[in-house]
Amino acid sequence: MAYHSHLSTRTLLGHPISITATSLVVAMTCAVTPAGALARQDPIPPEPYPWGYGYGAQKPGHGGNSRGGDGGNRAPAPPTGGGQGDGDAGPVDICGAWRFGTDACGPFTLPGDTDADSVPVPTASPVQLAQQAWGRLPIPEPEVRTAPPRGSEGLVGLPEWFWVSNWTTHTDRVSAGGVWAQVTARPTTLTINPGSGLPSVTCSGAGQAYAPGHPAHTQRSECSYTYQRSSAGLPGSAYQVTVTVTWGGTWVGSGGAGGALPALSRSATFPLRIAEGQAVTGGR
Repeated sequence: MAYHSHLSTRTLLGHPISITATSLVVAMTCAVTPAGALARQDPIPPEPYPWGYGYGAQKPGHGGNSRGGDGGNRAPAPPTGGGQGDGDAGPVDICGAWRFGTDACGPFTLPGDTDADSVPVPTASPVQLAQQAWGRLPIPEPEVRTAPPRGSEGLVGLPEWFWVSNWTTHTDRVSAGGVWAQVTARPTTLTINPGSGLPSVTCSGAGQAYAPGHPAHTQRSECSYTYQRSSAGLPGSAYQVTVTVTWGGTWVGSGGAGGALPALSRSATFPLRIAEGQAVTGGR
């Protein structure tokens, strides 16, 4: 620090006067101050940008962690390591920066990105998949044929034949995340409810189709019913017949699993007219 004097002459109201001015020249020497001795500065207020908010050195045009830009605007990072503030201040903390509403220091996914590690692992077991497939299996209603044919009248005392033409096995398979199950449905029994409270008849198969070109006495079927009374006097002058097919189910799945499934059934109901046979005798 040094002083310098300057002499100058001025005129005041026609009289010369002398003025001595002394200037102070201060020589400042920059010294490095330890980071721990710096006064804590308030953070730079956030500024909004199209992608979110920028804090401190993260603002566009500032130096950030690089040497360029307006790096002198950075605020020193807070002390870390249990209060040990001596030594270098370290890099600027950018955890205050938010992009797309997400903390930059935490894991985040940009719109449109997918993280393979975040794909949920399926928790379905093979038996659960089997139950799902069994419940959605498209089991059809039975297509019932009769002899005498439906639409014509049967006769009292004459067996009425029943059989099902769509007696077919059905399968379905479902999978989820490497776990799979396959179900199989097979028709097992056919039950004939002749209507009007009459006892039912159960057959072990689809029933025997009647062959019109063969003599009646040469054909047999266990899926038949013989009515003892006509349908006259019943609603619609017909018996309401219900034919039900029961389906048994099995399943196999990944890991060698498998077993039986609860039975399913499908039914079809239709009217059947039965007439009284009349015998005509003549005499001489």
